[in-house]
Amino acid sequence: MHQLNASIEAVVRPGLFVPMSKCARMLVLFLGLFLFMNSQINLISSQEIFDLDREKIQKNSTSSRSTPVITGFSVSGPELGDGTSPSSRAWFSLDETDSILFEWSATDENIDFASLSNAPGETPSPDVSPFNYEWEINGGLDEGIYNPSLTVQDLDSNVATSTLYIGIDRTGPTVGSPSLTYDNNGVITTISQDDWISTNEINVSNLNVGVTDNGGVGADSYEYQILPNGNGWQPISSSGSSAISVNSGELILQFRAVDLLGNQGDSVNFSLNVDNLNPNFHGWEIPEITTSTVQNIEISFMTSDVDSGIDSTNTIIEYGFDLDGSGDSPDDGNGWTTLPTSADESNTFSAILSGIIWELKENQYLMLRATIMDNAGNQKVTDPMLVTILPGIDISWDSTQLDRLIIRTGSGQVFTLSSTIISNEPFMDSFDATLQIAPADRDSTVEWTTISTETIPIGSMTDLVHEIEWTFSLTSGGQWDVRVLVDSGNSIDERDEGNNDRYLIVSGADGEQVVGIVSGFMPSLFLSLIHISEPTRPERIGFGGLCV
Repeated sequence: MHQLNASIEAVVRPGLFVPMSKCARMLVLFLGLFLFMNSQINLISSQEIFDLDREKIQKNSTSSRSTPVITGFSVSGPELGDGTSPSSRAWFSLDETDSILFEWSATDENIDFASLSNAPGETPSPDVSPFNYEWEINGGLDEGIYNPSLTVQDLDSNVATSTLYIGIDRTGPTVGSPSLTYDNNGVITTISQDDWISTNEINVSNLNVGVTDNGGVGADSYEYQILPNGNGWQPISSSGSSAISVNSGELILQFRAVDLLGNQGDSVNFSLNVDNLNPNFHGWEIPEITTSTVQNIEISFMTSDVDSGIDSTNTIIEYGFDLDGSGDSPDDGNGWTTLPTSADESNTFSAILSGIIWELKENQYLMLRATIMDNAGNQKVTDPMLVTILPGIDISWDSTQLDRLIIRTGSGQVFTLSSTIISNEPFMDSFDATLQIAPADRDSTVEWTTISTETIPIGSMTDLVHEIEWTFSLTSGGQWDVRVLVDSGNSIDERDEGNNDRYLIVSGADGEQVVGIVSGFMPSLFLSLIHISEPTRPERIGFGGLCV
């Protein structure tokens, strides 16, 4: 302020100092301030006027030019989408060497050029007049997503741009890890690789879990096929779950994902084995069991399975006792009892019956059955096998011999018949033996005539053998059947009741009659012994001879 005052004072009186009053000095001060402020206001107003004028000049200079307008920008032949937005991206499954075509159009009074950038393949040269209004890119079509950009510029450097959204995907998606289950007798059971199962249908799921398309268009559906004898690839829904029918055999199930463009991904394999057939049963091997049996009894059977093989752990033998030999289960009150069962390499399964007092089981039935399991869970239960517990004792004829072939009736001659009774074990009780005779040409109404009966004393069979000698004569000529019987009244319960009799043939001649060759016998001058051993007819010993 002091400086300003000094200046004013110098201007008023340059080179001369004139003293002024206090009021005069204040007046001069206010006058200087007014002049300064007015000059600043005028300076600002001039700058605003300059700026407004410049903007007006610029507007006037461009009023005759416009920005190009893009009327079209597209890519030809997308398989999916139209490319107008990222959500509607135009997708292709083109090979790397294929071609892709972009087309454009625009309006402007003086278009200079159009250019394409961010497209797959090599960037094409700008399109200049005369315009082709397209770019065809050949080769270099790498997979991926692209946002091709169109730029149109006029001669005044005015620019318009437009963007497309495209993708190239020729690789199929990966498939999720399949989960396989089946209905195992009402229980849903998970299948592991290489399992043996018994079913006609499996359920697959989780094919969509963890599936990826590596930036591609995305998975759409799934497929499967069964090797070696399937019907080719079959569809599975986008849910990644389905029921699949299977046949018996060692199978490989293949699964793959398919994307929205139809690209098929690599397959994953799942091995499993299906066996829907029951095991085979090849019959029992059982020794004879009698009331005299004292040792352990080994019973066995053979089995086989052509697919999964026999599950030896779950294959068992059961037994029980039945009183009447009828029905499907033991009726002695104890039911079925499981025996410890072992198997050899030939699938012969064996078990030991021990601790049974067989002499108390006479004429009862040992009932056996086998439950056979294969490794797929198929089970076969055999029909019950009935084994009669036979009496231990068996008495039979060892030998029977006549001392001559033919005798004359009425001459007092007799036949002498020597026979031997044997027993398979010592027998202490008494029993009888009988000699009987009947005409050889008899009919069904003729009965056997008992000639003699011998009582075998108590203790006679302790040494297992007893000898008997019979004598008899014929009252009339002709051919006669002779038989000897042991225990004719069946008082002894024997192991074999069918070996208690023996048969022979003898001939008698009347008076001075010359006896010729006995009808039905081979002619011979020598003794001929004929032994008929068929179990369905009597055992006979025949003699034929020639008498003069």
